[in-house]
Amino acid sequence: MHRSAIFAELAARWSAETSLTSSVQRRVLHPAYQQIIGLGPPALPLILRELRERRDHWLWALYAIAREDPAPPDAAFDEAVDAWLRWGSERGLLDG
Repeated sequence: MHRSAIFAELAARWSAETSLTSSVQRRVLHPAYQQIIGLGPPALPLILRELRERRDHWLWALYAIAREDPAPPDAAFDEAVDAWLRWGSERGLLDG
């Protein structure tokens, strides 16, 4: 199975099984989310595209894979998302 198909399947399962919980910790510890992190750097463009389409809690996965955080420490969620999207664009990980 192609990496993007694996990502899509895992992301759909993660969303379906965690969308009703308000606990970010429970969401990022979900097995599908952890498997996405396990895809490593090739998952970065996939996560960034998903983040651009649906602003969701992908920030921990991005940080875990990229090992850096372009958002300021005191950034609100939307500011952090914007920082990650800029980061991805600057590195050629996001198209258009």
